[in-house]
Amino acid sequence: MYPADTLFRAVTWRASGGAVVSGPFRGLELAPHPFLPHLLGSYERELHPTVDALCARQWRRIVNVGGGNGFYIVGFGRRVPAAELVVFELTAEARAVIAATVERNGLTARTRILGAAEPGNLDAACAGAGPTLVVMDVEGAELELTDPAQVPSLRATTMLIETHDVLRAGCRDAIVARYGDSHTITTIVPRPRTLADFPASLAPLLPRVMPARCVESVQEWRGGPQEWLLLGPKKAEG
Repeated sequence: MYPADTLFRAVTWRASGGAVVSGPFRGLELAPHPFLPHLLGSYERELHPTVDALCARQWRRIVNVGGGNGFYIVGFGRRVPAAELVVFELTAEARAVIAATVERNGLTARTRILGAAEPGNLDAACAGAGPTLVVMDVEGAELELTDPAQVPSLRATTMLIETHDVLRAGCRDAIVARYGDSHTITTIVPRPRTLADFPASLAPLLPRVMPARCVESVQEWRGGPQEWLLLGPKKAEG
């Protein structure tokens, strides 16, 4: 890492106090060395209105498939205090970071951290009375994990899914075809990041003295076609 990068990260971490600076999960306490868009609150900015709307609902459980560093499961958990929280994550290293983030935010008692999601254990996690929200980002594995023949509980579940046609061609359209009859489906598309996405209130001098680095700090490096799908069951959830 270049000295300027080290300085930039040190300034943003110190100024933020280790908590998300803006966006729907503002105040979420992160483990050290986070992905900068998470810390800055610019991450997946296109989803912010959707996330706010979902947080206003009374979920019985929230299931995060592909938990990463715990950003989504903890962010939703902080804003929906009555929900049971379940997070699936493939690697032990990432699960340890999730556990640390969950603990920092006081959510350990109502959070289950599980390993790799498979159709069977995902179906079990989503089953049961009351409305369920699934938030999924699994780098193409959504094609298998959203098969209603294998995960029948998803037919009555609200889902926010990041699709990865760059990794699995036709993935998005396959999900739409599966749930077109049972769900209303909204597509959310990405947009380029600019200096305006950097939260200038965090450190007002940075956008002036390091504008290129500020723009770089909010990039998410997606690498190809990608959209999000919000799927809401047409039949009211019990």
